[in-house]
Amino acid sequence: MGGVAGTDPLAKGSTGNGGGGCRAAELAARAFAMLLSIAGAAAMGNNKQDNSARLGSVVIGLSARHSYIEAFVYLVYANGIAAVYCFLSILVVFFCEKQRLINTLLFILDQAMAFLLLAAAACSTEASYIAKRGEVKVGWSEVCTSIERFCNVVGISLVLTFMSVLVFIALGVISSKRLFGHSALCAPSSNLPDRV
Repeated sequence: MGGVAGTDPLAKGSTGNGGGGCRAAELAARAFAMLLSIAGAAAMGNNKQDNSARLGSVVIGLSARHSYIEAFVYLVYANGIAAVYCFLSILVVFFCEKQRLINTLLFILDQAMAFLLLAAAACSTEASYIAKRGEVKVGWSEVCTSIERFCNVVGISLVLTFMSVLVFIALGVISSKRLFGHSALCAPSSNLPDRV
């Protein structure tokens, strides 16, 4: 039962190549982040609602599209960029030999994607808050009572995007442990300590 943790088939996270459990978890997290980003972009990108309101004897047509608000357009593009990055990073993690340069790039880009999505989600949250509550100080009234379905889909897209941010933060932690740490689970096989 002794030996190196990377060669012990019963070692936690081991698949014979050292850190295999961490690699599988990382691949699963990247796939999950990709799916969340695709779902967030698709929900917002396809979001539209046409409605009409009556003011006295006048009927006013209301139309809501994600493209009418720049923050929502930014959210769609940010989610799209994150999804493409996830796809490419899955290929890199799956097929490329672990090298310090690749680990460093993944560490930096995971954080960049988290910040990109967080910025897009924050902008869109502010825009949706104004749509939901209005802004009395500048005379903007709320609009979500007239386009309720549109506002609900915006909320769903925001939840998906914030979930994707959390997954990217977790990926940043995994990347940093692999790059800087000495975790037995995520370290390359050459850095694994001997078992007692």
